[in-house]
Amino acid sequence: SSSVVPYILGDRLDKGATLLQIKGHVVRISKDKDGSRFIQQRLDYLADPAHNVASSNEELNLVFSEAMSSIEDLWYDAYGNFILQKLLDHGTEDMKAELGDRVHADVVSLSNKVYGCRVVQKALDALPKGQVAKLVSAFEGRVLPFIHDRNGNHVIQKSIIVISNFAKQAREGERCEEMASFFLESLDPIINEVIRDMEGLSRHPYGCRVVQRMVEYCIEPQKSRILDSIIAHHNLLVDDQYGNYVFQRSLSYGRVQDREAILETFLGGNNVVRMSMRKLASNVVEMMIKHGNEYERQTLVQEMLNSTCVDQRGNTLSAVVAMSMDAYANYVVKTAMDFTENSHQRDQLFGVLVSHLNELEEIPFAKQIVSRIHL
Repeated sequence: SSSVVPYILGDRLDKGATLLQIKGHVVRISKDKDGSRFIQQRLDYLADPAHNVASSNEELNLVFSEAMSSIEDLWYDAYGNFILQKLLDHGTEDMKAELGDRVHADVVSLSNKVYGCRVVQKALDALPKGQVAKLVSAFEGRVLPFIHDRNGNHVIQKSIIVISNFAKQAREGERCEEMASFFLESLDPIINEVIRDMEGLSRHPYGCRVVQRMVEYCIEPQKSRILDSIIAHHNLLVDDQYGNYVFQRSLSYGRVQDREAILETFLGGNNVVRMSMRKLASNVVEMMIKHGNEYERQTLVQEMLNSTCVDQRGNTLSAVVAMSMDAYANYVVKTAMDFTENSHQRDQLFGVLVSHLNELEEIPFAKQIVSRIHL
């Protein structure tokens, strides 16, 4: 269908057009693709101090007034929702507060809708800190349904990021522990509900994203509670299609004690080799080598060097060589070659590989390992 805007403006939709020319038609035009773009661009233009437009306040008030009178028509609309987002960006403090109250009143239904969840996420970014904390508190008791929802999970992720950043800024930037505690308490209902179902959420396509955001952004004491819960389920997560991403993130952002606990599970019984030959678990072994300290890295590589495998003919083979020939484990060997700093251990590793170079050159999976030997 043709755009409604030229019809309303009498074909005068150009840079000189103002929002006053669409008085009485703001909602209708907001729901039109070109109309929405026109209003958004005009609001951006008016918000720029360099332009100093005389009618700026009048135009902003017009859009806000008409938008608020039919807000339900806009926040679920593919194009109308962008107008509400712009009002959250460019509105006065009073406008933001009023719009924030409306979002808070309907946050449950908004968060589960494809366009509504975008308005909620913008509100989390644009509203004053106190109002954001109030908005997040509305999720209490409903966290799991939100996380399981394709739209709602984005709102929970955003809540974790924003509130955690507020708490971090209060603690580290403003040196105000009381304010940091206020923000942490507003996030506690989300943390508590996730921890109660850590295994299930970590193995869920949307839940794993939420847990990863927690590991990345939460501060103490929430971060330790989350990591403790993840480590308690690590045997179930390490080789899970979604859980392994949570596990990897815990290695990258976690504590030394987390890596030490995981390292213990890798030692003995050819565990490193076995894990390295599994598609998902191999990523975790790689992460341990990349992000572990020197002791952890040496321990893992030595475990590889000390282990053996039995090939299809019943012959005993160095685990490093067997891993180099494997579709997944070859990446672990390659990472070990790149990150091993101990000269004696590095010589051992390369020595084993060089002694089997002729065999490795025949194996497609060992291609990158052979190229590193020749460097």
